[in-house]
Amino acid sequence: MSEPGGLARRLRAGEVLYNGWLHLPGAVNAEIMGRSGYDTLTVDLQHGLIGDAGLVATLQAIGTTPAAPLVRVPWLHPPDLMRVLDAGVQGVICPMIDTPEQARALVQACRYAPVGQRSYGPTRARLVYGDEYPGRANSDLLVFAMVETRLAWQNLDAILDTEGLDGVYVGPADLSLSLSGQATLDFTQGEAAQAVAEIAAATRQRGLIAGIFTQGGALARHAADLGYTLITAGSDFALLQGAARQVMGDLRAQAQASPDDVTGEAY
Repeated sequence: MSEPGGLARRLRAGEVLYNGWLHLPGAVNAEIMGRSGYDTLTVDLQHGLIGDAGLVATLQAIGTTPAAPLVRVPWLHPPDLMRVLDAGVQGVICPMIDTPEQARALVQACRYAPVGQRSYGPTRARLVYGDEYPGRANSDLLVFAMVETRLAWQNLDAILDTEGLDGVYVGPADLSLSLSGQATLDFTQGEAAQAVAEIAAATRQRGLIAGIFTQGGALARHAADLGYTLITAGSDFALLQGAARQVMGDLRAQAQASPDDVTGEAY
């Protein structure tokens, strides 16, 4: 299990960390991803198939690995945020934060008084991280606002000025959809390229953490070059699908290229 507060310290120090994305339910799936070298794993409760009922089991599985657990909540809904924090995550990613008012509401839901309005009841979090957890939570927990619309890009400076916000996390698919009408994870071209570069620069200038979703490879390296330090490099769903398609594609192509010899001889 990752050290309490260790993830926050590493990211705030500017270390580049690679995040795995969990769409699929199942503790073994989480263990496989957590033992594959990722620094963090994000449980996706917005578009993933895990759901609230599978969250704790997934976090327990991640806890057997070196990876630190994050959660993307379904929406800006304080009860959802407080519940995943009480379950023992080390940070939250909240989608569709378009305004500074929404960013402030996000921080308020995640921080204990007097900083915020998080209700006290760290059920599993205190079990996992010890009795000192409540006193450390405000400093140890990471809070990320997703920037994934034109409006959020336009309001970026005001969002970044939100006290208590650790950084922003870019969703390239929704961002490109908002900017061009077409969703794509490729942020190397067009207006999306400009937005992604500007978001990283403005975030780093304030000493905050810039995160982004990629499927790994060249896009992950490009994100690091732009200054992103929390870089998602693949999801379990896409990695499994891609590997399966590659195996079967290779087999089908080989079969077509080398058909069985037919001599016409009778046996």
